[in-house]
Amino acid sequence: MAVPIRTVNSWEIEDVDQIIDVRSPAEFRTDHIPGALNLYVLSDQQHHTVGKTYKKSPFEAKKLGASFVLSNISRHLEALFRHNSKEFHPLFYCARGGQRSKSFATICAEVGWQCSVLDGGYKSYRSQVLRDLEVFSEKLEIIIISGRTGTGKTKILEELGKRGENIIDLEQLARHRGSLLGSFPELEQPQQKLFETLLCDQIKKLKFGNKVFIEAESSKIGNVQIPTPLWRAMRRSPQILIKSDQDSRANYLVDQYGSLKKNPEVLFELFRFLERSGLNAIAKKCHAFVTARDWISLAKLLLQSHYDKRYDRSMKGCGRQTILEIELPALNQMAFRSIADQISNIRLVKTKNSHQ
Repeated sequence: MAVPIRTVNSWEIEDVDQIIDVRSPAEFRTDHIPGALNLYVLSDQQHHTVGKTYKKSPFEAKKLGASFVLSNISRHLEALFRHNSKEFHPLFYCARGGQRSKSFATICAEVGWQCSVLDGGYKSYRSQVLRDLEVFSEKLEIIIISGRTGTGKTKILEELGKRGENIIDLEQLARHRGSLLGSFPELEQPQQKLFETLLCDQIKKLKFGNKVFIEAESSKIGNVQIPTPLWRAMRRSPQILIKSDQDSRANYLVDQYGSLKKNPEVLFELFRFLERSGLNAIAKKCHAFVTARDWISLAKLLLQSHYDKRYDRSMKGCGRQTILEIELPALNQMAFRSIADQISNIRLVKTKNSHQ
């Protein structure tokens, strides 16, 4: 006799051993519940074929879909479920909590496992993520770590995290350093919905009531956009301004972006951007520095002609209150640790800032 299938409204259930996303791999890549395992009942091609067939004949589509689903579930059971004990408790979800998740749950329940199906599926989860981002962003007591390119803001943020401070590392979540040179080698950026899911998951793990440190960013990090509720909160939050001279920053950038020395062609995208911006002479000089492998001169030129000017423009339109300015004579790990210690002792003074 089959074990009754439980329909649940939340994916955050203590007695669930594994969340299983039965959607196609493409749907899973777009976004999924953190920690979910993708055991699709229809592959990308099968999902497309069934959908195309459904437009002509729903009955034929269901027959075809059933064949695909049973074959895929059988393979998953053989490969991944055969060693699970009777106490194994999976939670299944599909796009809307319909046939795909229920078909997998039904077969597992017949085996004897206690199965749950998420009511509303991914759609209900996505709606909750958007609600949480709106609500939680308003509750965060944010301090922005600001400063020109090459001042070690990311390293300072990491040191704050090591000290138990609340941090949100947007660049890590986006897998991008927030500039035209910022892509992470061999790592693809998450799609927008997955970025928002990862961000929401990190926010929910914070210690609410404590200050939250976030590195200053533009509203777009690579190909993903900072969600509007968090962006609004960041725009009206106070900042700690990190300063350092241009020579130190140029040397720091050359050290941090060492991989570009081996693959300088990555820089050409930036040079093309400079050309499109009417800075042909600057782009030509940059090419010459790459040819000569004069990385320090290249870094200085990029700071002077692009990054510093862009930062200064953004600061003029920001209107944030600066609660602390820190000048770094040296950009190294010892200095970053010292600054993190200093920042950890700051008390956030709530101020009214109407800038949106």
